[in-house]
Amino acid sequence: MVLPDVPVRRSTASVDVLADLARTGLSLVDAVPDPVSLLALARCIGAVVVPHRDSGPDGVTVIEDRGASAAALAGFTCASLYPHTDRSGVVDPPGLLFTVCGREPTEGGESLLVDGRAVYLDLEENDPEALAALSVPSSALFGGADGCLASVFATTNDVVSIRLRLDSLARFGSRVEPHIPALRAGIERHMWAVPARSGTGYVLDNRRWLHGRRSYVGPRVIYRITADASRSDIVMGGFPRSMDTQPGESRFDHSIGRNAGEYES
Repeated sequence: MVLPDVPVRRSTASVDVLADLARTGLSLVDAVPDPVSLLALARCIGAVVVPHRDSGPDGVTVIEDRGASAAALAGFTCASLYPHTDRSGVVDPPGLLFTVCGREPTEGGESLLVDGRAVYLDLEENDPEALAALSVPSSALFGGADGCLASVFATTNDVVSIRLRLDSLARFGSRVEPHIPALRAGIERHMWAVPARSGTGYVLDNRRWLHGRRSYVGPRVIYRITADASRSDIVMGGFPRSMDTQPGESRFDHSIGRNAGEYES
C-alpha cells in the first residue's frame, strides 16, 4: 500500500499553496512573519476567515503560554498537544487551518502533523474492525456535553473526513472505546515533526489532517486562522476513499521533517 506524504517545498506563492492543498491537503509555507501576512495569504488563496472563540477582531488567534488550566484552553500552555482536528465539537468545523510561528521557542515546540488518509488506509489494511467501529455514525461525543455527536471517520459521496480529539472533552461509545488504542497506534505510526521556526508554518485541510505539538521551553508565539474555502476546488474537505495514490503524490523527503517517534506527553 502506498501512503501519501507531505509536500517537500515551502512556498507562499498562491499557485503553490493551492496545488499542494489539492494534491495532499497540506501546504508548508514560509516568509509569513506576522498576522497581517497570514491574513494576506488567506485572501490570496480565496479563503474566508471563520472567527474563533479565541481570535481577535481580525480572526487571528495568538497562541502562547498563558498558564491556562481548562481542557478547552490547553493550547494556551507550554504542554504537548496530541494531534487533533480543530473545532471538533461543532457540527460544521472550518475546512482550513492556517498556522505560522511568530516567535520560536528556546527548545521543543515542533508541530506534529498526521495525514488522516494514511491512518485510515493503515486501519483498513491492518485493523478493519477498528476502522468499522470508528466510522459508526454518532458513536463519539466531541466537545463536552454541549458538543457534537459524530464519528471519527465519516464518508459522504466517497469522500472521507476525519474529526478527532483524544482529551477529556471526547467521549466514545462502548463499541468504539476498545479500538482507541489501535487508532492511537495508527496516528503515531504516521506522525511527523516539523520544527517551529519564525515565519514558517502550514495550511491544511482540517477534515483530513491532524495537527498537534510537542511541549516547549521559552516563549513561543503562534498565529492561527480558521477559514473556509470560497471555492470547491481549493480543498476537498477530506480525502478520496480509494486506496490509489492521488495524481502527483510523492513520498516524503525526510530532509524537511522526521518521524515523531514516541509521542511526548
